[in-house]
Amino acid sequence: MQGMHKQRLVLAMKDYYVFQECKLDADEKVLRVTGKAARRLPVEEIAGLHLLSGFTLTSGVLELAAKHNIPLHFYSYYGTYRGTFFPPPIEPTGSIIISQINSIMDEKNKVLIARSILRAANDAASKLLEPFGMNYTMDLQSNTVEDLLLEEARFRKEYYALLDTVLPPFWSIIKRERRPPRRPADAILSYANGILYAKTAGWIHRAGLDPRISYLHGQKRASNPLALDLSEIMKPSISEAILLEIAASGTERGIITEVGNGVYLNEKGRKMVIRFVEGILSRSVRCVNCGRTDTAQTWGMTIPRKLHRALVTGKEPEFPVIECTLSSRTIQILKRGRIYVP
Repeated sequence: MQGMHKQRLVLAMKDYYVFQECKLDADEKVLRVTGKAARRLPVEEIAGLHLLSGFTLTSGVLELAAKHNIPLHFYSYYGTYRGTFFPPPIEPTGSIIISQINSIMDEKNKVLIARSILRAANDAASKLLEPFGMNYTMDLQSNTVEDLLLEEARFRKEYYALLDTVLPPFWSIIKRERRPPRRPADAILSYANGILYAKTAGWIHRAGLDPRISYLHGQKRASNPLALDLSEIMKPSISEAILLEIAASGTERGIITEVGNGVYLNEKGRKMVIRFVEGILSRSVRCVNCGRTDTAQTWGMTIPRKLHRALVTGKEPEFPVIECTLSSRTIQILKRGRIYVP
């Protein structure tokens, strides 16, 4: 009974998002958010806290987050993921960190892991395209990380072109531009990816890995580049799926704001993306390369664990690839080539 009670507590934990400027302080069991959206958050319910606007916090917040293993994720005003405050490692051992370092110092092993990440990401993208009768696969053969990334860039270009065949013009990708986002699709993908990076960083930390040690993106690209690496596997199931869901919903300019030369999601749009993220992660989906069914969040958490196991055993990681997460309604609407506006 005690084990079942502990399992229920774990399942009850969730990420919380704070959109308005706020102040955070804490007592022994509660994080207090004061401002326009005042809240009291019991620590046993918090898997992660996302601060999406300006904030101030007390040292007590950091102490409580560290004690209860709560990552704090920080974003810019327009939703760009900036970084994460990590609690002390769950597994206070240096052996896995040494294994990570050794794995990137050995070029052959580094390429093996990088290729496994990209292969899983490409398989996930293929599953997203499958309901629309498109079958696109890519055989990654390069023997250096730099050449693998060139192959991946070519794949992405073709993949986005295929997505554009089912996206309406307003939401078409055409060419990804991030700083600043130039098209509504860029705004959706950039924001969804930022949330996914933060969640992946939290999953990596819980798996006992160091998010600063990367196989694809390099240590200079971001503060937690391993989160960028491993989130590639979930992007088709989360970020690109959300773009298709929103495109099929009939929602257009009401969630987009133009700022200078760029376009960003307004608060309504940001909340919509987060609802989709949390909805997809709570959905039961099948792992196509292992046959089991579980929540998408469980599969996301499994990805860094698979890397952890590979580093311990010295074998190639076998990352889970999940089936298409699109709703049947979205698939039907986009296949008909028109958008239903309520």
